[in-house]
Amino acid sequence: WVEGTLGIVPKLAPKIMLNEEGQNITLSDNTAMFAKWAKRWQDEEPYRFTKAIHNYAATNLIPRHLGPEYVIHGAKLYSPWDPSRTEITLVISEWFFDRSLNLIRSLDSKDHPFSKVIIMIPPSATNDHDYSIYTKVPVTLQFRDAPDFMDLCSAEVSTEWFMITNSYHLVANHVDLMFTPGKFVPVIPFTPATYPFCLKYPYCNEIVKLSQRWNPGHKQVVQDMDMLYNTIQRNEFCNEWIERNGENGEDLYIKHEPVRYRHRGEKIIGPKGPTGTDYFAYLIREKKDGMYKMTDRSLYGARTPFVKVYRKEEKLDGMSEDDLVRRLGMTLLSNTTECSCERFENEEDCVSSGLGCLWRPLFE
Repeated sequence: WVEGTLGIVPKLAPKIMLNEEGQNITLSDNTAMFAKWAKRWQDEEPYRFTKAIHNYAATNLIPRHLGPEYVIHGAKLYSPWDPSRTEITLVISEWFFDRSLNLIRSLDSKDHPFSKVIIMIPPSATNDHDYSIYTKVPVTLQFRDAPDFMDLCSAEVSTEWFMITNSYHLVANHVDLMFTPGKFVPVIPFTPATYPFCLKYPYCNEIVKLSQRWNPGHKQVVQDMDMLYNTIQRNEFCNEWIERNGENGEDLYIKHEPVRYRHRGEKIIGPKGPTGTDYFAYLIREKKDGMYKMTDRSLYGARTPFVKVYRKEEKLDGMSEDDLVRRLGMTLLSNTTECSCERFENEEDCVSSGLGCLWRPLFE
């Protein structure tokens, strides 16, 4: 309508004008046709509304997301998780003894793919919960023999695939894992390692730098909780990661960047252990990245498989005792859940949540 009435051709970001093979897409010149339409409808309402057509442009979908429409525009349709083909373990990083109980209690009410759960707990923690009371999914406790940031490598997973989260999260109402039709390759979202999306943030910038030790020029950032890890490839990656950086990551900086470490030391803002981005960069180096179909979340979006519900606690638990006292005072009363608007999937729950959440229709 703008192009037809004003003659202004919209300018699209170059990245949007690429197909999945990275080739340029050329749009036809339709200005004259749009101008004809504008003239025809200038004195009337030019739009007609129907539920038979839906615009899912630049949206990754599985069949569950589709509505009653008959004509679908722009959707990238993938296959959902198939339990007969893929068995997945959920690894939960825990720092206390019972915070993960919130996740376990709600697990059976969620639409999820997990057939086993491993909870990584500190060696000093005591835990006598009977998890079978709360979930039908078998739950195993594993006491850490390495720092918590090594959980990705330390978890003793027996299934072919696994995902990882922590006890500050709950499983989303729907864990919409996507796979390519036919070959059933996992679809994984990534964030481009550009300044607006990543490089202006010190932690993300450091993740990219570390990943480039595996794959020079690496530009895809994969969030740890978005990755569906292949256990065999994880094992091979972790063996090399530990060989390079030490069993507890003690050589991650001091060995590879001694001058920087001497000046910055513990003030370096970045991961202390392996990341999902490292894992994927390793696969690219090994020419095994074809086991995943990567999709740019800045163009096609992504649905989080885990929803953070303890934002405040996560921040406070990461503080030293001195910082914590200065922040909260001597009472240390910090056990207040801060919920996330991402949890609500319908307008009524969103608006009545009391969290100040604003509803917007799905995919818009």
